[in-house]
Amino acid sequence: MNKQELMVKVAAVITAADDCNGGPESLFYIFFDMNMDAWSTVRDMLVRGGLIQIKNHFVTLTAKGKETAIELNKAIERNKK
Repeated sequence: MNKQELMVKVAAVITAADDCNGGPESLFYIFFDMNMDAWSTVRDMLVRGGLIQIKNHFVTLTAKGKETAIELNKAIERNKK
């Protein structure tokens, strides 16, 4: 996975967690092609960055994560045009 693909997946995790009000960690692991190293790296980065929290293997956005999701969704809409 190159840097651009990784950033797209990170943005997708944040926006999907926002759209669905969170989800089981296994869903995001599958999204990373069941590559535990890739998911663990991204998960740890998002937790340390204060964007997500994980309780009982359920991923939810923090307030900062929700703000980031809003900004990402705005950028996605701008780029659709």
